[in-house]
Amino acid sequence: MVAERQAQYERTRGPQPDTWGAIASRFRADPKRELDPFLEKLASFLRLDDVLVDIGGGAGRNSLPMASRCREVINVEPSPGMLAEYRASANEAGITNARSTQDDWMEAEGVEGDVLLAAHVTYFVPQIEPFIEKLLSSFRRRIIIDVLTVPPPNQSAAFFRLVYGEQQALVPGPEELLAVLGEMSITPEVIEIGAATARRPLPETREEAIKNELGIGWVGPEDVDRAQILFANHFEELFVETPTGFARRGAERVRDLMITWEPARGLKTVTQKEESPKWTLD
Repeated sequence: MVAERQAQYERTRGPQPDTWGAIASRFRADPKRELDPFLEKLASFLRLDDVLVDIGGGAGRNSLPMASRCREVINVEPSPGMLAEYRASANEAGITNARSTQDDWMEAEGVEGDVLLAAHVTYFVPQIEPFIEKLLSSFRRRIIIDVLTVPPPNQSAAFFRLVYGEQQALVPGPEELLAVLGEMSITPEVIEIGAATARRPLPETREEAIKNELGIGWVGPEDVDRAQILFANHFEELFVETPTGFARRGAERVRDLMITWEPARGLKTVTQKEESPKWTLD
């Protein structure tokens, strides 16, 4: 699934040297802001002497607010653009116990932590078992994987079909991830955090909603003007107005799931292998 989505993306959008870096500013947030439900839950798992490793931590939206709640935060992030935003955000907030390494998780060496976080990363991991195995060899107390019931790239499927006239290749979501964990004899706790749209402000106008979708980066530069007209002409099909702003149609029903386990409770031996966890997504 990951390979098919990447091949389609490069064919329609064109390859980029730093895909995430081009939109890195979208993922930056004030480290001193009030904690949202996800960050509150994350903070509840941390101890003051912990090292938190944020895998694919981007601009530090999740890890930097935790810096005051643990000994150190480490961002393992391959995008130089994302890391530039991360370091700038930490410096401006006066955070001195945050460091980073420009690496893909599978190439990172010597990085260990008490708590490992991978938020919205597994959608893009082509070989998921080695990824999970490296998590298992690098954590001391808890692993946390955060996913949405409908992954963010998949929420653009109707937009993609309108612009490119074909079905969007979908990335794997929580059902696929939980099936893999079951095959690896890992039984995690699945915690529903709440509505995904609650984590960041929604666009307040139709124009801002269209601009926001175009700014995600999946539309090729030569297709932006055409896509803007299409989105405007099909606005009611694509967006829904909520009490807090405009969301992609269907996004208001998307839920945020925290998939987590500790060694004593989550790990099973091979001889204890059991069926994949049962989790249905409405």
